[in-house]
Amino acid sequence: MPRFTLFFKTEALRDRLLPVILLRIPLWFKFSARIGTPDVTIGTGEVDRGFLFPVLPGTVYIFDDEIPARAVGLAAPMRASVRVRPIDSDNVLVMRVWHELLHAVGQPADDMIPLAAEWQTSWERLLWIVWRWFGDPVDVPFWHERFYAWLTRRAMEAEDHGKGVS
Repeated sequence: MPRFTLFFKTEALRDRLLPVILLRIPLWFKFSARIGTPDVTIGTGEVDRGFLFPVLPGTVYIFDDEIPARAVGLAAPMRASVRVRPIDSDNVLVMRVWHELLHAVGQPADDMIPLAAEWQTSWERLLWIVWRWFGDPVDVPFWHERFYAWLTRRAMEAEDHGKGVS
């Protein structure tokens, strides 16, 4: 099971998000929490300009800086960073953290639509068709939570079979 230290830039961010993260993200992910900024690199590319990204494995940085980056989350093996914007709800933010954690453990968290036939139940497939028929976007927490739960189970199974996560 992967272990991460969640660094929250401020006490207010920790107080707002840690209870929701611990409640919603499966216990397979193990967390400790700190306030402050870990060792970071700063993005210089078009998408990640100014984005603060942790250097050390096992680190997740959650920050609310105003930066020019378009990115709101980034991940590399066993590390991730999540940006909190004023418009983001707690529900969206916990899904964003979970998304980046899944990337950090090698799961294809961007592939919800291409992998739909693998993770959806028959009922979810029917609901998905109706949902899209009414023109509603599927890029919402309702579907993300189901997909991320499936990816987490998949990562757990990979770990059980010796192919998995550190």
